[in-house]
Amino acid sequence: MDVGWKREAVTIPVRRVLIVEDSLEDTMLLELAFAEQAPDVEVCSAIDGTSALAQGWLRHPVPLVVLDMHLPHEAGSEVLAQLRRQAGPSLQVVCWSSHAHPTEVQAVLDQGAVAYLEKPVGLTGFFDLVKTILAL
Repeated sequence: MDVGWKREAVTIPVRRVLIVEDSLEDTMLLELAFAEQAPDVEVCSAIDGTSALAQGWLRHPVPLVVLDMHLPHEAGSEVLAQLRRQAGPSLQVVCWSSHAHPTEVQAVLDQGAVAYLEKPVGLTGFFDLVKTILAL
C-alpha cells in the first residue's frame, strides 16, 4: 500500500481519534479497522469540519484527527487551520483523500499535518491504513 506523504516520524500516543469524513462508508470502515487493530482507541466522528468544531470534540483530549481533505462546502486546508487554532500545536492531524494533488499535499504538510495518506480500497486497505496511522 502506498502510504502517501509524511513529515518526520512522530510518536502519537493515541487513546482517542476523531474522524472528520463526509462518507459514511469510509467512516464506518475506518472505525471497524480501528476496532480491529487498536481496540483500546476510542473513535469519534464528525461529518464535516464545522460539526467537529461545534460539537467540541477537541475540548477533550483528542491527540489525533483523521481529516478528509475534500469535504463538501469546506476547504480541507481551512478545516485544518481551524482545528489547529482550536486545539493547539499538540494536535496531530493525518489528512487523507482518494485523489491528492501534490500542491495540496505540500500545503497541508506545511500547515503542520503529520501525513497525507491515500484512501484505501477494501477492508484490508483500511486495516493497513490504521497500522500506518498508529506507526506515524
